Amino acid sequence: MSTMTEPQTDNRNPDCGEKSSVHEIHAHESQRKYKLVHLDFTEVDRTTTELFAGSKLLKNLDLWLENFKATLGVVQEWCRSSQGKVRMVLVDIRSNKVLFYFVPQSDRYDLKLGAEMTDLEVKIGGSAGIGYVETLQVPERSLHRFAGEKSLVVWELESKLS
Repeated sequence: MSTMTEPQTDNRNPDCGEKSSVHEIHAHESQRKYKLVHLDFTEVDRTTTELFAGSKLLKNLDLWLENFKATLGVVQEWCRSSQGKVRMVLVDIRSNKVLFYFVPQSDRYDLKLGAEMTDLEVKIGGSAGIGYVETLQVPERSLHRFAGEKSLVVWELESKLS
């Protein structure tokens, strides 16, 4: 009878002078503990279930970052085509949502811009793959009350940059 984790030979890397061993871990071993030792000799004890969860989180993080970058591109393109209605856009990433702050050219709330932002929010909120998305129109004089130190500038009107 074989053991639960059997070394499997992996000959796919011909440049590696030796054969590497890949251990198969099966689902019925979910509570088996493993000690992971990093190159700096720090040690972490985890169960198989925790290792799988961590691996999935890393994969999901990569996917989230890819989707976030694509969403930023959509917002930037939307701003370029907004015909000068927006001075700048900032983004704030929270634990439960992504907030986009749109600073209008006018000092007052722009109703037409607000309607267009709602359409954009629906578009990116439903297809972005980054979780809940919210857009807020914030006049420049009030921006300090909404956007924090960690907020990132997504887009600025070119005349504002110079």
